[in-house]
Amino acid sequence: MPSTPTEALLDVNVVIASVFADHVNHAVARKFVEGLARFHTTPTIQGGFLRFATRPWKNERKEEQPPRLTMAAALARLREFTSVSGHAFLPDDAPFTNLGLRSMQGHRQWTDAYLLHLARAHGLALVSLESRMSNLDDAAKPVLFVVA
Repeated sequence: MPSTPTEALLDVNVVIASVFADHVNHAVARKFVEGLARFHTTPTIQGGFLRFATRPWKNERKEEQPPRLTMAAALARLREFTSVSGHAFLPDDAPFTNLGLRSMQGHRQWTDAYLLHLARAHGLALVSLESRMSNLDDAAKPVLFVVA
């Protein structure tokens, strides 16, 4: 994607970084999202956020930590994030069977490939904090925009 988009589908990592102030990319993600005229989330993205926020995790010493948020608090945060005037809900309305296998490198790329396909089908950029899915994008007509 050659220029900064004004409307985009957000990858779950952008939503997570935007919501959690202690995330290493919080400031850059938040500023980017706030600069968009319109941003979209899908059931896949929303579910990924809820799963991340409510699962136990391990700190740098590999010690088990409790979930970041309770189920109710996670849902409340998601509702708050998606209630702003620039948010638009985008249904997961493309079947996985329409995906090509362009440069797929393993089972962990199914969701990435789907989100790129969905963004392309709706004429949107897919905004992410990671370039790891760039191998799945179409180099001739890229839709992936990596926030740096």
